[in-house]
Amino acid sequence: MEIIKWSKDLESGIAAFDEEHKFLVKTINNIYNLLRGGKRDEAKKLLMEKVVSYADKHFKHEGEVMERYGYPEEELEKHKKIHGFFVRHVVNTLAPQIEKGEDKEFREALNFIIGWLVMHIKNMDVKGYGKWFKEQRIEVHDKMAEI
Repeated sequence: MEIIKWSKDLESGIAAFDEEHKFLVKTINNIYNLLRGGKRDEAKKLLMEKVVSYADKHFKHEGEVMERYGYPEEELEKHKKIHGFFVRHVVNTLAPQIEKGEDKEFREALNFIIGWLVMHIKNMDVKGYGKWFKEQRIEVHDKMAEI
């Protein structure tokens, strides 16, 4: 079962970033299914090893590309701050809750990550840099960040 369904409204128009987003979505769907199947430890491991570490790589990749192509500085800094908030919140707040908590805390953390990711992609990525790159007629030919 998919808790997040990939759709066109999640596409930024930057192929590498869309592939990275798809990887995160697929991984979150896998975590959700592991939890549904009672495999909490596997789900926790996947969340910490794949989602948190890969999100950090993805965020750095986005920032590097935006800098390289001259994305407006003010918008870039705002984007980086939002990424920083997510990483700090997951690592400093949610990860400890997941480690020591019950299924309820894990599900709450996962719900936060799901909501944040979907809203961030739609509102910051698609409507932000996706729109800007399209308006500037800039094609980005980067490859997806390594998994």
